[in-house]
Amino acid sequence: MKLYILLLLSIIIVVCLIGCGAKTQSFNALLDDVTMQIDTAQKAGADQLASVEFNEAKTLLENAKVASKNKQKISLAEKAYAKALLSEALAKQISAEKEANRLDAELRIMEEEAAKIKSERQAVEEDLKRMLAEIENE
Repeated sequence: MKLYILLLLSIIIVVCLIGCGAKTQSFNALLDDVTMQIDTAQKAGADQLASVEFNEAKTLLENAKVASKNKQKISLAEKAYAKALLSEALAKQISAEKEANRLDAELRIMEEEAAKIKSERQAVEEDLKRMLAEIENE
């Protein structure tokens, strides 16, 4: 009977240790995910284009690493991940808007050039008609 109780206690202790290790491991995996997302956001230019959100993500990550309670650590890490995603999305949006504005400006220049060429062509056609009319009248 004592052996049975000892075995049962050993199993409970192992399960508890595995459970605690799983939480630590999952928290460490979450930290890795957050770090990778922050790196991804930085590559998208978030550190320049969405610096407020990007810096908040970094601060939340650092706070998660030093938090005393596991629940608080996970909550801060999840918020950091969300802020990093937001900063990446904002950076991509701002980049896309800048590119769209650049292309709009380029299009306006091309349209102005096309209008100028059209006007020149019309002037040449008028000159040609006038010349043909003069030749026919001779």
